[in-house]
Amino acid sequence: MSSKQSQSLDSGTPWSEVEKFVADISAPLDIVGVGNPLRGDDGAGLEVATLLRRRVDHRGGGVKVHVDPRAPERLLSRLAESRHRILVIDAVDASRAPGSVVCARLSDTSFGFFATHNIPLRLIPGISSRAGEVLLVGIQPLSIEFGEGLSEPVKAAVSRVVEALSRALEDGK
Repeated sequence: MSSKQSQSLDSGTPWSEVEKFVADISAPLDIVGVGNPLRGDDGAGLEVATLLRRRVDHRGGGVKVHVDPRAPERLLSRLAESRHRILVIDAVDASRAPGSVVCARLSDTSFGFFATHNIPLRLIPGISSRAGEVLLVGIQPLSIEFGEGLSEPVKAAVSRVVEALSRALEDGK
């Protein structure tokens, strides 16, 4: 990210670590967008994954982008068994300004609670033993009330994250 964009990131894990994680071509990478598009900003992870998929699916190689709002727990459990690295993108209540981006390794989170769904990711079969290979990128929502569409600060954050991840993926070619 540019220095202007980096200043807008508020993360426990530095964004540079996310970039290295994504650009590393030594092991396959699964990027998973999580969320509920019917709950406002909770759809942020799905929107990032949808936009990112359009950019990277044509590349092939070791990167796959998953957009499936129905059962992320099942998908993540299956991916954990694959031994791939996993990047999860979701709306996160991090008590920050709406549109803030936070990043963490699953191993650095308390009990694996990271998303607005309060899904304890560490309880998903296979994830806990691989917590160091699971990276989380979260976008602080403005609202997760019922309704479609993202708020302006979250739309802006989605764009920043898509651009930064796209660049990191290009660097890893």
